[in-house]
Amino acid sequence: MARNVLADHRRSALGRQARHRDLDAEMADLYGGLADHSVERNAIAQAFATIPEADRELLALVAWEGLDRREIATMLGLSRNAVRIRLHRARRRLSRALEAADVRFTPTDAVVPTGRSL
Repeated sequence: MARNVLADHRRSALGRQARHRDLDAEMADLYGGLADHSVERNAIAQAFATIPEADRELLALVAWEGLDRREIATMLGLSRNAVRIRLHRARRRLSRALEAADVRFTPTDAVVPTGRSL
């Protein structure tokens, strides 16, 4: 029983790591052609890395996977309201991390492949 729990935990961790690598690659693809913005891109990646892993996962599910709150709630076994609250907090933490890194965005700067905003 304990072995299965540990194996499940390890598989989850490996899956998260793979998603984060994919997310990093997608960020590089999105912003790779913007040589003038390499400093901002690095600051964004560093700010994103400073927020808790659960926040990164939620933001990635919305921005890169294009999932809505209902889909995320089903996937994570949470209520839609819990997802709404956690997503709000994750966005706020990312915003603060970006401010600390002195990265400023206007609404037209945000590039999200699914057409949804962070």
